[in-house]
Amino acid sequence: MNNIKQFKVKEVIADNSAIVNFGSGADWVGDEWISMAEERLGLQFTDSYKWFLSNYRGGEIGSEEIYSVYGIDFESANGGDIVFQNLQSRSSGLIGADSLIVSETDMGEVFYLDYKFFSNGECPVRMRLPSGQSVEYASDFYDYLCERIICHMS
Repeated sequence: MNNIKQFKVKEVIADNSAIVNFGSGADWVGDEWISMAEERLGLQFTDSYKWFLSNYRGGEIGSEEIYSVYGIDFESANGGDIVFQNLQSRSSGLIGADSLIVSETDMGEVFYLDYKFFSNGECPVRMRLPSGQSVEYASDFYDYLCERIICHMS
């Protein structure tokens, strides 16, 4: 099933290069950095998020940065480094240890992997609205990428 989803995501990305600006697998920081990031955050990245990192490293959909592992010391990283963003959000009380923010919009929406439902290497992506209410957004990170691209197409 994941191979089908991977193919679909690659196709949607390729067909929407005007709004998708991702890196490439050549930019990937490698398994060591991924392991260090997971250890620092206390969460195992989902299979779909690791696939994204290994194929695209990171980038933007529209003007929204998809957080990634920058491959620099977590203490000095900032911007869209997933470790930096999530440690900051945890310390401010924005999220708990069972959530992993993957992106935020200028409208105040926060997209995060909800590890309360982690199973078989995946968990759903939820969207926290500016009101504080959270709703399910996508069944996994693959579907999240497609939904964000579709959202920016209009």
